[in-house]
Amino acid sequence: MAQDKVNELPHDIGAEKALLGCLLIDNQSFDEISDINLNAEDFYHPQYAIIFTAIKDLHLEAQPIDIITVSSKLNDHGKLERVGGQTALVTICEEIGSSANVEHYAKLIKQKGVLRDVVRTATRIMQTGTNFSGDVENFLQEVEASFFKLTAQTKNNKMVTLKQALFENLQELERPARAKGEITGVSTGFASIDKSLLGLQPGQLVLIAARPGMGKTALALNWAVAAAKQTNMAVAVFSYEMMYAELSMRLLASEACVDSRKLKTKEFNELDLRSISNAVQKLSNLKLFINDSGSTNLIDIRSYCRKLKSEHGLAMIIVDYLQIMPMHVKKQNREQEIAELSRGFKMLANELEIPVVALSQLNRTAASRTDRRPQLQDLRESGSLEQDANIVLLIHREDYYDPNTPKKGVAEVIIAKNRNGEPGTVELSWIGSQTKFADMAQRPDKDK
Repeated sequence: MAQDKVNELPHDIGAEKALLGCLLIDNQSFDEISDINLNAEDFYHPQYAIIFTAIKDLHLEAQPIDIITVSSKLNDHGKLERVGGQTALVTICEEIGSSANVEHYAKLIKQKGVLRDVVRTATRIMQTGTNFSGDVENFLQEVEASFFKLTAQTKNNKMVTLKQALFENLQELERPARAKGEITGVSTGFASIDKSLLGLQPGQLVLIAARPGMGKTALALNWAVAAAKQTNMAVAVFSYEMMYAELSMRLLASEACVDSRKLKTKEFNELDLRSISNAVQKLSNLKLFINDSGSTNLIDIRSYCRKLKSEHGLAMIIVDYLQIMPMHVKKQNREQEIAELSRGFKMLANELEIPVVALSQLNRTAASRTDRRPQLQDLRESGSLEQDANIVLLIHREDYYDPNTPKKGVAEVIIAKNRNGEPGTVELSWIGSQTKFADMAQRPDKDK
C-alpha cells in the first residue's frame, strides 16, 4: 500500500472536485479560468475529466451551465451513469459555498497536470534512452522538443487590461528622462543608428538584408561586439556561411583597426602587433559565443540560448543567414520554411526578452533597376519576413557597382521598416580593409 502511494503521479482530487463545484453553481465562472488553458487531460480523476469536458462543451456552445444542463449533456453522450449519475453532480456542489476561488483551483489542477506530464516524459525518455541504438543527435533533439512542449503548456494566454497597461506606461514616464543621445535598448555601437532606433529592444526581431558583398555579416559582428561590451552579457552568433576562425579573424581586424590582408599575409609592423595584442585582450574578455555548425536548427538555437541566458545572461542573438539555415521539420517548399523560421525567431525573441538579429539575402531585382537601392519587396523567398520583423534594415553601397561614384566608402543603411519609429536612411562609413562600418564622424581621412 505504501509503495502504491509513492508511485502515484502528482494530483489534487480535492481541487478537481472544488473546481467542478464552482463551475456548476456559478454559470459565469468559466470565463475566469479561460486564460489557464485547462483541458480534460489535466484532471487525474477520470470521472471529473468527463464532467469537465461536458461543462466546457456547454460553455463553447454558449449554453447555461448547471446540474440540469450538464446532466443532460452527459446523458446525450451516454456518459451520465459513468460519472455516478445526477446524484454525483449534486454531491460535488454540496461542499462548495461560492465560486470565489475558482481560479486558484484551476491553477492547482493545471500545475499537477504539467507535473504528471514531466514525470511521464522523463520516464519515457529514460526507458527509450536505456536501450537506444540510433542517432544520438536525433534523440537529443526529440528530448529537447518534448520538454519545450511542456514549457509551452505553462504559458497563460492572459488578457491585459488597458488600465494595467496605462499603469505601466505611467511608471515608465515617472522614471528620470533620458539624457540627450541616451537609448533604451541594446546599443548597436553606431550613434547614428541608435538615434533612429533608440537601440535594439527586448522581443524585437531585427532583419539585416542585402545583396552579397554589401557587409551584412560585418554590420552584425559590429553590433555583436558593441552589445557584449555594453551589457557584459553573452551574445550568441550562429553562422552558416563562415567558420569560427574566419569570423574571429574579422573581429580581430576590426577591433585592432588593422588591414585584414595583413593578418592573412602576416606582413604587419610593430605598431600593428601592439594593436593586435590590445585587441585580443579586449575581445577575450567578451562573452561572445560562436556556433559555426551548418546543421544547427531552430530547436538547437533555442536550447543553446536558454542555457547561455541562465549561465551568463543573454543580450542578443545573431543568425547569419536565414536562407541557408536548416529546418528541424521539412516543409513543402523553402518559402514555407523561411516563414516558419521567421515566426520561430520572433517567438524566441519574446520568450528570452532579447533582440534577435537575423540576416537575409535579397533577390537580384534591385541590381537590375536604375536606382539599385534595395526595397522591402526585394526580400527573398518569404513575405513573412517583412511581416514578422519589427525592424528591417537594407544595406546599399553604390561603390560596389560604380567604383567612380562620389559616395565611395559610404554605406547607406536604409531603415525600411521601423515598427516603433520612422523609416529613413543612415549613412555609415565602410572601411573595407578592416571589414567594418563606422559612424561618418569617425571616417578615416583617406576615405573622405
